Amino acid sequence: MRKSVMVVVFCVGCGAAQSGDHPAVPTTIDHAVAAPAKAPIVVGVVVDQLAAWIAEERWPELPSTGGFARLKREGVYERDVRFAHAVTDTAPGHSALYTGRPPRDSGIFANDVMDDDSGKPRGILRDDKTKLVTADGVTDAIGVSLARLEVPTLADNFRAAHADADIVAISLKDRGAIFGGGRAPSAALWFDSKLDEFVTSTAFATSLPAWAKEHAGHAWLVSMRAQPWSPMDGTWISKHALTPDAQLGEGDESGYGTTFPHLVSASQRPSAAFRASPYADAAVVRLALDAIAAHDDKKPMMLALSFSANDTVAHMFSPDSWESWDNLRRLDGELATLFAALDAKVGVEGWSLALTGDHGASTLPEAADVARPWCAPAAKQDTWERPCGPLGRIVGDVLGETLETAAKKSLGKSAPKSRIVLGVSDPYVYLTSDTLKLPKADRDKVIAAVRAAAIASPGVDRVASYVAGPCAAGESVDALVCHSLSSKNADALFVVPKAGWFFDAGYVVGKGSSHGTPYLYNRAVPLLVRSPRHVQAGLTEVNPRPFTAFTSTMAAMLNIRAFPVAPEDSLVH
Repeated sequence: MRKSVMVVVFCVGCGAAQSGDHPAVPTTIDHAVAAPAKAPIVVGVVVDQLAAWIAEERWPELPSTGGFARLKREGVYERDVRFAHAVTDTAPGHSALYTGRPPRDSGIFANDVMDDDSGKPRGILRDDKTKLVTADGVTDAIGVSLARLEVPTLADNFRAAHADADIVAISLKDRGAIFGGGRAPSAALWFDSKLDEFVTSTAFATSLPAWAKEHAGHAWLVSMRAQPWSPMDGTWISKHALTPDAQLGEGDESGYGTTFPHLVSASQRPSAAFRASPYADAAVVRLALDAIAAHDDKKPMMLALSFSANDTVAHMFSPDSWESWDNLRRLDGELATLFAALDAKVGVEGWSLALTGDHGASTLPEAADVARPWCAPAAKQDTWERPCGPLGRIVGDVLGETLETAAKKSLGKSAPKSRIVLGVSDPYVYLTSDTLKLPKADRDKVIAAVRAAAIASPGVDRVASYVAGPCAAGESVDALVCHSLSSKNADALFVVPKAGWFFDAGYVVGKGSSHGTPYLYNRAVPLLVRSPRHVQAGLTEVNPRPFTAFTSTMAAMLNIRAFPVAPEDSLVH
């Protein structure tokens, strides 16, 4: 059946591709088009640790046949999308993207929190009331949920609007999957390194979907990652990478090695090594292809994918490493495969997609000056605030002991024998529950001593704490920190590293790279939007946009209300 319709094409940024305005310029086209026989598929993609500066410099070097090049040809490229919070880590980033709210409002203020009983970090999404679920059923392992999340997600509103919708979220990390899937997904899957297979939680289901069981299990994962990881094109990498393959400062976790080739099965912890390989993203795509194939064409679908290998590889080897360059090129190919499957399922105009990052990246402290061309005498001021001065890592356990010593000294003879400082979990300092119960005068002495010792420590810029009331407007460090501090974390102190410093990621202590700071190289990410008939293809916007551009654009493509962000943030009107 064919019918004549009036199609309204909104040209986002027409005539103003280099400005900050995004006027909707309607052009009416009266022609005959086929009535859609299949419900649309809307895809949200987050590439973990995909910095705006990496996209700007490396996407043009990738093949024209890859996924990133296709999205740039067929959609809009927003070069500079900025988060409003300072704690630029995975859980706060994914939460912000899929809710439109910063950590202060969402309650997702970090990846981990300190457990008062054990004194060790635990995932912020961990829920002792839930269990993990594998292809074989419910396990005894503790699961995760969105119990800490205080606001609705895009998927929650999509479910409310379409009770029969197919909502699927897949990632290597639980915190990369469940914000995209919301509270009632059709399926939410992530990789558990202890079980060495993809799992879900009883918060969402008591069994894996039938389509996922073959490629979620341990046996298939072992077989697909059996071959060594060698560069696709060593000549191409050597031409582009600014550091050698054997760069000082790269981490060797469990015998995985710091130079090519890497063999997952030869590592002492193959499941951990798998997470730092391109096979991890390939597994996510494989499950996504299974979900697309099993999808009922008559139902609307939201597919939320988060690719984590980019992050783990960068943590272990650095974003400038040969491994990061090769992994990005391989992800580019995986995206092309995913897009081809969507074409085959619903046609080239049957799917829309928004792709972004959850935070940025930092260069390796040990890298030579050649790896920082923005520091050359003739270089212009760097757009992304990348540092040139002393660079380094803050090791949480080391800082925690320094602060404990200062806290004990502040109380003198009245200091308790038990610990005063519970510990440090990027970027927070936690005091023990007993310390928080001390008389106010003693508690104030401890906090003052901890602040002073932290500020005197290498790499620390300032220490902040939660303040009730509205945050200041703008992008000052104080405003960004304010948006990071939730009332649920009001007793913790926020440690802000100096530019060029970051909290050690802990993969190999004293090695590798990380993020988590308020500076643009960690806070700015790219955004690609492909929405046939709704955005003009091939446009590039260079001026900054808020992170809510992703949220509102996804809401528009899902045809749900743009909450709680302004509809004008959307690239699709």
